[in-house]
Amino acid sequence: MSHPDTITVTGTGSVMAVPDLAILRLGSEVRSQRLKDAYDGASRASEAIVAAALRAGVARNDIASTSLTVTPEMTWEEGRGQRLVGYAAGRGLTVRARDLARTGDLLDAVVTAGGDAVRINGLALGISDESTARASAQEAAFLDAKACAERLAQLAGRGLGAVVRIDAGPQGGMPGQPVPMRRVAFAAAEASAPLEPGETEVSASLIVAWALA
Repeated sequence: MSHPDTITVTGTGSVMAVPDLAILRLGSEVRSQRLKDAYDGASRASEAIVAAALRAGVARNDIASTSLTVTPEMTWEEGRGQRLVGYAAGRGLTVRARDLARTGDLLDAVVTAGGDAVRINGLALGISDESTARASAQEAAFLDAKACAERLAQLAGRGLGAVVRIDAGPQGGMPGQPVPMRRVAFAAAEASAPLEPGETEVSASLIVAWALA
């Protein structure tokens, strides 16, 4: 039994969406000559950050621990080689802030709570309802693929039959590009500055095969 001729094309599509949440990458870092003191200090600062975020209205399930690091700190001395001088302990957190207008206040609160141990490692803007934006981008990708297939089939003197295969290609554009931030505590005036979300592009691609009529 012979198989019908097919045509396979890749379609791409994108939509613009307005970010409605901020993803904060926070952490605590403490150095001490004693391992226990460094670890305990980083843990206390991390707990203070979490408590401040909760008081600022962040839901507990929007706060996640991401890392725990303990690093020995060495120094080089002439004639003695490397010598252990202490330890650096750190804990990482991801906080999802769903009220963009109050993100600056949230940063101010966690910096005040954690003090010198706070590290602000990065911020990215994201979209809470990714499925809706992704579906719209995929619809646009399918229409793009269909238009391309119809054009090529017409050039070959054929028509399009039924769809025989659809493969989702690599997806991109979410949750937005990270915005680098200095590893320093914000002054209150800077932390209270409002974020401008702008728009972010949500893209999708599909590989679609049609039978040729």
